Amino acid sequence: MMLKPLLTRLLHHLLTQNSWAMQQLQPFGGKHARLLLPPFSVTLAVLEDGGLAIAGETADTDATITVPPSVALRMLAGDESAGTAASVSGDTEFAAGLASVLQDMSWEYEEDLSRIIGDAPAHEAVKLGRAAVSQARRQAENVAGMLAEYWQEEQPLIAKKRHIEQFVRDVDTLREDAERLQKRIDKLKSRLQADQ
Repeated sequence: MMLKPLLTRLLHHLLTQNSWAMQQLQPFGGKHARLLLPPFSVTLAVLEDGGLAIAGETADTDATITVPPSVALRMLAGDESAGTAASVSGDTEFAAGLASVLQDMSWEYEEDLSRIIGDAPAHEAVKLGRAAVSQARRQAENVAGMLAEYWQEEQPLIAKKRHIEQFVRDVDTLREDAERLQKRIDKLKSRLQADQ
């Protein structure tokens, strides 16, 4: 991958700006995690000093974090609970620690940009960028809302909350009925054994 050295440098730069992250990652030194956002995937290696690097695709992984596109849309729309819908396999403690660090890291891009074009232009560029991101977020929220409605109403792929709650209540009722039935069967067995 030609981008591997560039992405590794970017990760190193981000970790330099977020020095707390290396301390949190250090206990996981030597582990690898694959991040899957179909159709993209990347394997991250945690270095012994708590740094991060892009590993080769053939590296053995200790954990895999999969973010389905629908969850990614929810995350883009600002749904803070969406991260819990990502699936994790393998070393869940490692995956949770890595996900927490990646989620909490911030990029001081205005500071980086000011070194190249100066403070005032960097401030204006960042202001324009924030407006563009805000607009993109609103568009993503609209698209996510339309897709959720379509998948609930037209092509039912996502269950509505009230349907899930009703299903859970039905399962509880069925379990209670089954427990009562089992008790009756046990009583009948006891009577039959007593009569013999």
